[in-house]
Amino acid sequence: MRVAFVVQRFGEEVAGGAEALCRATAHALATRGDAVEVYTTTARDYLTWAPHYPAGTSLDGPVVVHRFPADPPDPSRSADLTRALALGGGDAAAEDAWARAQGPVAPGMLAALSAARRRHEAVALWTYLYATTQLAMPLAPERTVLVPLAHDEPMLRFGLTRGLVRMAAGLAFMTPEERRLVDDLHGIGDRPEAIVGAGLDPAPPGDGARARAGHDLPDRFVLYLGRVDPAKGLDALVRAHSAYRAAGGGLGLVLAGRPTVDMRLPSWVRTTGFVDTQTRSDLLDAAELVVLPSPHESLSLVALEAWRAGRPTLATGRSDVLAGQTARSGGGLLYLDAPTYARQVTRLAADPALRARLAAAGEGWVADHSWDACARRWRGLLARVRHPLDTA
Repeated sequence: MRVAFVVQRFGEEVAGGAEALCRATAHALATRGDAVEVYTTTARDYLTWAPHYPAGTSLDGPVVVHRFPADPPDPSRSADLTRALALGGGDAAAEDAWARAQGPVAPGMLAALSAARRRHEAVALWTYLYATTQLAMPLAPERTVLVPLAHDEPMLRFGLTRGLVRMAAGLAFMTPEERRLVDDLHGIGDRPEAIVGAGLDPAPPGDGARARAGHDLPDRFVLYLGRVDPAKGLDALVRAHSAYRAAGGGLGLVLAGRPTVDMRLPSWVRTTGFVDTQTRSDLLDAAELVVLPSPHESLSLVALEAWRAGRPTLATGRSDVLAGQTARSGGGLLYLDAPTYARQVTRLAADPALRARLAAAGEGWVADHSWDACARRWRGLLARVRHPLDTA
């Protein structure tokens, strides 16, 4: 099948779960015979959309990638409009202004996608939240699958988002919790839809000693993997771990990922910056457990990575998705606030048998998360929305 993916950023260096999942899915389909072309921007940073990759067409393994420059965003106006709209003070014009102020608006990308419509039997738009999806949806709605990657936030309730969901020919979800949220808010009806989930790429064996040789790590520690950003719940995590330390807790905290803003972290918090695949495996091998603090998730790839590596997780119960993944896998525990975080970390640190039981359950559950199975689900969904190639 000839498929177009549209996403705001794309590349190995891009630090974002949605973008990483998009890239991995594109590779999974392309290596199994589908012709996948990606339409994206030249940006790596989602705050400025500044050019990082060269514009033009290139290959990312088996995937054809078309990159286009994005207009500069207006973060201050976007933030002001987000606050006003979240309080109910806005209309369609204000939502449109918010979308364009946040971006990324890439006129060249939209023109190229429109011109190439006859080359693609199906189009997948990744994440409801960005202008790449919001402006591309009207170009070919009859053959478009929306991949919302939704979580419970004010923007999901905007009229603009309702229009996107209703215009899509089909919908692809990551978890049952995400599907239920979108259906409750906007209605799916009888359109084609599937919980496609994700697979896992093979990971190199981890070597904790190598991680310790390359980074200044505590003897025993809790590991966070992902974008170092307050939006990921890291402010609350640092406060909770500080309270745990103050009560005598002995595990350190390591944040592994590219920082997006200056968080002014305490000196006892260790950071690594961006880490490649090998370093991720090494850090997982060195860690006691992996913490998942983000209340806004549609799927946690880090949870899958942790369980595959034989590490238990500790996730915020304020995320229905994380709570659901944890319950289905049996691979970890939950916390709700700083006191429960301290109790759970203390419990896990003191009980290696508990850590082993949770890790074994998670490892067994994640063994079924193959890209072969994920690609089959995607192909089944795309087949239900595909349109013949235009010949006119």
